[in-house]
Amino acid sequence: MSVTLDPIMEKASMFLRGLRRRTGRPVPELVELFRSIVEGGRRLHPMASDFLEHFMDGAGASRTMSLRWLRSFRVIKKAERKNQRRFERQLAREAGRLGDGASTWLHDHWDARINAFIGTELFYVSRMSLLRSQGSFVLTRTGAEVRVSGTVRHHWFDPYDWDRGRWVYIPRHGFVPIAVGRDLVESDEARNFLMECRHVQTLAGTYVDGRWPRRGTARFEWSLVRTGRG
Repeated sequence: MSVTLDPIMEKASMFLRGLRRRTGRPVPELVELFRSIVEGGRRLHPMASDFLEHFMDGAGASRTMSLRWLRSFRVIKKAERKNQRRFERQLAREAGRLGDGASTWLHDHWDARINAFIGTELFYVSRMSLLRSQGSFVLTRTGAEVRVSGTVRHHWFDPYDWDRGRWVYIPRHGFVPIAVGRDLVESDEARNFLMECRHVQTLAGTYVDGRWPRRGTARFEWSLVRTGRG
């Protein structure tokens, strides 16, 4: 005789399984669950469905994210701007120390951690990720003015691995244990893979000395290098 749990009990059971490292459920049942999430989410979250399907069928091959889609999320541009400001502060300090008629190079990199907002499609693709920005700049002083130019190469990346956290709430499926993904990887029904995206920005600016006790003023302008790729 089989026993059918009511919806509330079933959700509670799924939540509790999320506290475990393994689900204890048959692998075919877990495969069916993820396949149903893929099909059920295509209209609402097509990118998340595509990447979950790649987790099941992609044999671990890395995937390049659409830059246009990625930068459509405020949290990504906020991380980008955070690293830009870090470079700007460095450049202003270096410009203030530069002697008249002198030039210098500045090379550095900054990392910004990203936590996607719950409910956004980015959350279902990548809850936590990293933006690494590597910059190279040249500064040249003429009198009271320092001209600055350079390039920053941004690299966003995150392993798609279903390893962080205990469970995730998925619309129309309720609480889905993270352990489902681990079980599928261990049973060779899915493969972890790397998600990444790269883009380049140029910087042009000036720094002008201020009369004591005022500080110098700096103006910077960032431009995205268009590559023709999404």
